[in-house]
Amino acid sequence: MQLGMMMIFVPNLEEAKRFYCDILSFPLKAENENHLEFAHSGCSFIAFKCDRSGTAEDYSQVARSVFVFEVASIDQAMVELRAKGVRFLHEEPAENELCRYAAFKDPFGNVHEISQSKSKH
Repeated sequence: MQLGMMMIFVPNLEEAKRFYCDILSFPLKAENENHLEFAHSGCSFIAFKCDRSGTAEDYSQVARSVFVFEVASIDQAMVELRAKGVRFLHEEPAENELCRYAAFKDPFGNVHEISQSKSKH
């Protein structure tokens, strides 16, 4: 078994296109009235249309899936993303035994993280 697709649900495809393409810089690969597919090395990255947004409440306290996007410099990435309006759940990067990381949410309540491997800082 291997990871074949990263899939998120969003109620507004135009807003998802703005956030994931313009702010997070994932090129749009394909789209139709029900989904967007973003260019991503590795597995597919797809946003499917749904009825309503979720919430980021209790992040890291309840079961959930989180996309973790690797960056070369977490400090630089946080500055650049904040300048584009991204709201982080962490004021400063947190740290664990694997990496430094900072969680943020998309406009629909999906929580993602950016991460810098400990070997890269």
